[in-house]
Amino acid sequence: MSAPLQRSVVPALDQPGAIQLPTLPAGTPFLLKSLTDENIDFVELAAVVEKFPGIAGKLISLVNSAWSAPATPITSLEATCSRLGFGVVRSTSIALAIATPFNPAKCLSFDAEYFWCSALMTADAASRLVPVSSSNNDPEPSTARAAGLLYNLGLLWLVDRLPAEVDRALTMVRQNRAESLRQALLRILGFDQAQAGGHLARAWNLPEPLVAAITHYPEVDYRGPRGQIVTTVGLAAKLVSAVLKEESCPEADDRLTGLAIEKESFANVFEQLRGQIAKVRAIAKVLI
Repeated sequence: MSAPLQRSVVPALDQPGAIQLPTLPAGTPFLLKSLTDENIDFVELAAVVEKFPGIAGKLISLVNSAWSAPATPITSLEATCSRLGFGVVRSTSIALAIATPFNPAKCLSFDAEYFWCSALMTADAASRLVPVSSSNNDPEPSTARAAGLLYNLGLLWLVDRLPAEVDRALTMVRQNRAESLRQALLRILGFDQAQAGGHLARAWNLPEPLVAAITHYPEVDYRGPRGQIVTTVGLAAKLVSAVLKEESCPEADDRLTGLAIEKESFANVFEQLRGQIAKVRAIAKVLI
């Protein structure tokens, strides 16, 4: 019989001595506000990105990569934004800004490429689910995209600050001693990545729809404020998990009814995501 699991001595997130909060990179609130504006055009988008030279350089590198394969080298930000498209520029820019304070290399078993593939695809899935939903109070697609991108922010924080504990949790999942990483973290830490992400998002004063989605996305029956975006991101995360695990499209989920999404539309989004895997992996490599 295996020895009982010993919980790590980690203070609760809101208690003295809790894990250290990283500083939100300068300019990130402005970036988030600008990139979730549905009315922004390519010229304005380029003007925003050029205020962040590191991000601009990564985007120009991406647009000239083998994945994009332009006929001639692209050197202007406006042309870069036009070729990559709003979705890619928004997701990549926000991801690069948010990832700055963290060092995932501290946890050797953490798969950074998989993490970013999941984040990027969840962002895409969330933005695609909004137009096929017939429910009231749907979020803007760009807000859903940002929420989907950041849904697993807490895991990035935990990997940086508690790498040994996350490694134990990942090992438990690999050895089938926990059904999910969330369950393993709850057993080891007493809180999971969603709770950690919500705490960090509130400390960073991120917009309330993003805080709600990050905190509550795993809750299938969530009934609190901002329920539409929480439900949209939770369903998007489930859909992406099935895609990345090469499983079939989930056929039953109460959130489909809550969002008034037809099963055929849901299946179409699933197939669209499957066709995006190669592109998303190319983008993920830029982020790591």
